[in-house]
Amino acid sequence: MNYKNLLLVFALAFLSQSCDDDSECCPAPEQEAQFESGIIVLNEGNFGSANASVSFINSEDQLNLSGIFNDVNGYSLGDTAQSIELHENLAMIVVNVSNKIEIVNRYTFESLGAITTNLSNPRFAEIIGNKIYVTNWGDGTNPDDDFVAVFNLADFSFDESINVAEGPEKMIAHNTSIYVAHKGGFSFNNLISLIDSQVNSVVKEIEVGDLPNSMTINGNDLWVLAAGKPSYADVETAGELSRIDLGTNEVAESFQFPDKTIHPANLNLVGNSAYMTIGKSLYKYEPGNALPVTEEYSFEEVAFLYGFAIHENKVYVASPRADFTGNGNLYIYDLNDGSLLDQFNTGINPNGVYFN
Repeated sequence: MNYKNLLLVFALAFLSQSCDDDSECCPAPEQEAQFESGIIVLNEGNFGSANASVSFINSEDQLNLSGIFNDVNGYSLGDTAQSIELHENLAMIVVNVSNKIEIVNRYTFESLGAITTNLSNPRFAEIIGNKIYVTNWGDGTNPDDDFVAVFNLADFSFDESINVAEGPEKMIAHNTSIYVAHKGGFSFNNLISLIDSQVNSVVKEIEVGDLPNSMTINGNDLWVLAAGKPSYADVETAGELSRIDLGTNEVAESFQFPDKTIHPANLNLVGNSAYMTIGKSLYKYEPGNALPVTEEYSFEEVAFLYGFAIHENKVYVASPRADFTGNGNLYIYDLNDGSLLDQFNTGINPNGVYFN
């Protein structure tokens, strides 16, 4: 007889009996934080198809996992994922057509709850203090029903709505203030709304260039990049870069691109340099100088520049297929010379890149 095997059987039987007698002796293992380090790609899916998804990529390990929200939680993310707001251990996924926000642990993607009421065409979320602020277009054809919804961060309950100008999009928080960029929804707008979070009301509207699309804070300045009106507008206008003094909340200076056909996007600050995209090309701007007219380089592999981020000296471009059907791609470039470092398949129509 093999006495080692016999002893092992007795030991397992003892442990099994002990766990039956005391439910706390063998606690269920916690969900593994398998998404703790890597790239999160939000895929909006096809409008009306409820096939939005989230991809997770670890480029060092060549790991590429698709549909992690659905896999972890056992149900669909929803219809047309718009954006993700990361805050401490939370990831808040704004799902536009489904009119909801799915809230998960950003490292496990296990659901912590969802906000499904008091939203109408939600776009972006921002956290300040213990509140969640969410921009909403309402009915895109109605210029008077846009609002910012406010929710409690502790239990995701609804607090109140703040009426704002048409087409609120991205937000950025600074001290107790929230700056909201208004592209205009289905129309066009040129405003930055200033919300005082202590009273939850708009205390000022600041005019900038047409269709402000991205913002960044550098010291006491808020830089706002506006695309300008496109060629199909009543009158096409050039892109514009504005610097707002955060002490006075006034536009201190603005710079307009020399050609009305130039429509920049994706303002990113790296050190003291600002980067932006025009079409599928990257441009570098040094504050105090004239706006750039010569590209640093172009992203030749990209079908359509849909999601964009700069992180740790690398450029990340999320590109759908040219026909916006089927899975897209994530391209990773060296910021310094534009060389392609890596690429990965994603879900359908990737529109945002985030980092754990």
